[in-house]
Amino acid sequence: MSKHYFIAIKIPERVATAIIRERDKTNLRQTHKILPVEQDLHITLYYLGDVEGNTLELIIDSLRLLEWDSFELKTRGVAHFGNKVTPRVVYTAIEKSNPLQFLQQQIVQLLEDFIEVQKKNEFTAHITIAKKWASKESLNLTEFTLPDLAFDVQSFSIFTINTNRSPRYEEISIVKWRRDENGTTS
Repeated sequence: MSKHYFIAIKIPERVATAIIRERDKTNLRQTHKILPVEQDLHITLYYLGDVEGNTLELIIDSLRLLEWDSFELKTRGVAHFGNKVTPRVVYTAIEKSNPLQFLQQQIVQLLEDFIEVQKKNEFTAHITIAKKWASKESLNLTEFTLPDLAFDVQSFSIFTINTNRSPRYEEISIVKWRRDENGTTS
């Protein structure tokens, strides 16, 4: 079976813990098949899918050359993709961030040199907390009262997916924001 990969921002432990605590106040365990564990919470920047080893190494090397500054992100409550009554994905929303949008666009542009890039809808930064609807019960998110939490983004990672393990996502490489030789951001 081939390995699949994606590029994402790992959610810091304190934020992930708070998100899971709020999720556990809801009935998402009854309404959805997949609820990521705390260590798997992330913001996907691009899903690579099945990529050959040589190509993956070239992508990782190129990602390390990207110039970007660290930035802050903030959570913004709970939202969903799909039907309001039976949403396929429930997620913690992220406040709109120009540096995040710019980084994601840089990554997509870089990937075009290595793989066929899927042009999708506009990028919606989010942290999936439940997916795959599986219930006749009504969704109840009224107890999800996550305060807006801020966190710094100083790196992103390349993950591989291990479908038969928990946590499912294994970090195989970290790309840190770049500074120039004087110690300032480049």
